[in-house]
Amino acid sequence: MFNIVYSEFLKLKKSYLVIITLIAAIFVPILECIQALSNNYRGSSETLRNTLFMNYRVNIEVICFQFLYIVFFSLIASYVFSREFTDKTANTLFIYPSSRIKIFIGKLITVYIIIAFAYFIQSISTYLTLYISWGNLLPSYLIVKDIEVNLYSMLFQFLLIPIPILIGNLTKNIIFPVIYGILGAVSSAFMMLMGIYMQVDPLMLPALPIYYFYKGDPIDYVLVISSAVLTFGVSIFLCLYHYINGDIN
Repeated sequence: MFNIVYSEFLKLKKSYLVIITLIAAIFVPILECIQALSNNYRGSSETLRNTLFMNYRVNIEVICFQFLYIVFFSLIASYVFSREFTDKTANTLFIYPSSRIKIFIGKLITVYIIIAFAYFIQSISTYLTLYISWGNLLPSYLIVKDIEVNLYSMLFQFLLIPIPILIGNLTKNIIFPVIYGILGAVSSAFMMLMGIYMQVDPLMLPALPIYYFYKGDPIDYVLVISSAVLTFGVSIFLCLYHYINGDIN
């Protein structure tokens, strides 16, 4: 298994995916930092400054978790799983001594590692730009809460990632999973208008920790857990079935 994951990262060295990951992770924090530095809050009340300071990281996480990452992670997943089809090297991949299930799991672990890396870089850049723009860091208890939010969001991203993988394997290209990600991001904007009913949409799962921990929105645990388990269970089953039995040509 380690060799499969290692070989996947060797392949990624020849692409720009690592650089794209870094750009995607730091893009929104840098934009928020520029906006904060460009505004003059000198005459603002302390209450307003504290509110803006607290909202800084929340704005970053809403944009990343709810809109940017669904497109970006769909691109990553489709690239890792569909590259052999677009490069016409799928036949070579499946002559390796590893079974298709092991190859699938190795690729899935690779995608998960990249997602975790993106979350880590985004968190570090958020706090770095927060200090640059405001000259302060969050209290320790809020940092702990923010780590929880990021971990829960990342877990939900893990559960959703089989969907673009399945789309990529079925279509054998990168375009359709990215289209899925774009449509998902657009639909998330409309789901925000539904209040707590947005929990019925599985694509909103990565953003729910923000609304629960920061905004105090109630969570229907039965609905959220059922949605997460059902979405992951069905999509991963279809992914494995197609990957094991599908035509590689």
